[in-house]
This record gives sequence, structure tokens and C-alpha cells, in this order.
Amino acid sequence: MTYSVLLVEDDITMVRLLEVYLKKNGIDVHVAGNGSEAIRFLSFDTPDLIISDIMMPNMDGLTLRNKLLKDKKHRMIPFIFVTAKSALDDRLAGYKLYVDDYIVKPFEPRELLARVNAVLKRHELYQDLVRFDGLTSTLNRKTISETLENEFARVSRYGGNLSIAMMDIDHFKRCNDNYGHVFGDYVLIKVADAIGAELRGTDFVGRYGGEEFLVVMPETTLDNAYTVVERIRVGIEKLRFDPQEFSVRISAGVAQFYPGIVTSRDFIHLADMALYRAKEKGRNRVERDLQPQPALG
Repeated sequence: MTYSVLLVEDDITMVRLLEVYLKKNGIDVHVAGNGSEAIRFLSFDTPDLIISDIMMPNMDGLTLRNKLLKDKKHRMIPFIFVTAKSALDDRLAGYKLYVDDYIVKPFEPRELLARVNAVLKRHELYQDLVRFDGLTSTLNRKTISETLENEFARVSRYGGNLSIAMMDIDHFKRCNDNYGHVFGDYVLIKVADAIGAELRGTDFVGRYGGEEFLVVMPETTLDNAYTVVERIRVGIEKLRFDPQEFSVRISAGVAQFYPGIVTSRDFIHLADMALYRAKEKGRNRVERDLQPQPALG
């Protein structure tokens, strides 16, 4: 993985020095000369880390950090001060702004790189925790919803195909009631694994509810999505669990984007309605969205 860093520094010599160190370690570097330039950069790009001096013209590092803490979009970007301000009061002022590290100039290059890498890796691990469902390792509801929102915006603006599937384990409550929640958790993990095994690297799956999964399939038509989900259904039907060769089934609803769909919530509703029909028709089946789709072009 290639990380990107926004370096906020007005000293050209220090900029060149840090660029050399960071780029030698495979880190992309973007430069802003002060806090105002950094704000402008953040309006069109989001780095993995911000490294900022404190003393700068126009907008200093402390003001920049304060502004970012009030910005929901950018306040979670890891932030390191690299500054000549070494007094205890200065360092405490920095830490009160919840920065990830405070490095005093002059610094030892290897130590700086080690501390930068530690912040980047720690944030990556944190992102995994907040993006993935702790039980099934699929995306959690918030992340799969955001993923769908992004894909929905893409096809709404540029066109193309996008299909989704809503899947639900049939009579899952009986599994928990008869065998306990630990066994139920094991079933959820295996079902999630079976779903993921049939998807492409460009597809996404997330746990949308207790035993409900949402699959997002970019550049996929309704018929192709139906084929994939039917293959998933058959695969899950073949799973066997101890005790007593216990098995589960899933029902699923599949829908494809078309320009008449206004929001991603409406899109999910279409898949939900198809899922409801699958339940009504006896479960253990896949149903397509039946909404009339306007001709494209």
C-alpha cells in the first residue's frame, strides 16, 4: 500500500529534507506552505497523514489543527506536529489538540520515519476495526452503505451498470433458539465466507443486519447478478454444520440501477421488496426486482 502525506511547512529546506526521507520510504508527498493552503488541498483530496509545522504565515499549525477538529470529514486524519517549539508548554498545547505525535526539530531521520510509520500503521489497523464487522469480517453496515452510496453516485453521474442483492438467512432464529448463539455466530461466519467466495475482487459484501447481508456489484447487469446470487444460494444450501448435519438456507432479492431511482435508499428498497417476494414464495430462492426499467439512451 502506498501512503500519501500532506506536508504543511513554509521552510523550503525542511520541505526538501522531509520529501527525501518520506519518498525514499515509498510515501507520496504533497506540500502546502501554510494552513490556508492545506485547507484548500483538503477540499479536493484526503491524505493518509498530515505533518505540520506550527509557526507559519497566514495560518499557523495550531489554527489548522483546530479547524480540522471541527470538520467531520477531516478530523480523523492522523496528524503530527514537526516543529522547533520544544518547550513543555508548547508540547502540551499540541497534545491538547489530540495530535498523534509531536516531533521536535532537529530530529533523527530514522526515528522520524519510525514514528511516521507507526502512526500510519496504527491508523490503518483502526480503520479496519471501524470498517469491518467484528464477527463475519465483512464490511459493517455503515461501510457497505457508504460503498453503495459512492457507487450509486458514480452510475447516476456517469452511467454504467450497478446491481445489488439483499440476502437473509431463512429461519435463523430457530438456529439460535435450538443450538445457542455461539453456534449461530459460527453459522453466520460460514455463510459470510460462502458469499465472499463467489464474488469478484470488485464486488463488496457487508453485514446489513443480524442475519442480513448486502452485496454491491459494480458493472453487473441484473441477469448476471441473479446468476451470481443463485450460485451463492446453492452453495449455502450445501453447507453442513455439526450437530446432526444442520443446514441453512437463504432468500435473496436482486435489483439493478436505472435512472428512475432517486436515492440509494430507494435502490435498497427495491432489493428488499424482491427479498420479501422470495420469502412469500416459500424461501430458499432468489427473486429479481420487477420494477419497470426505463430504456437507456
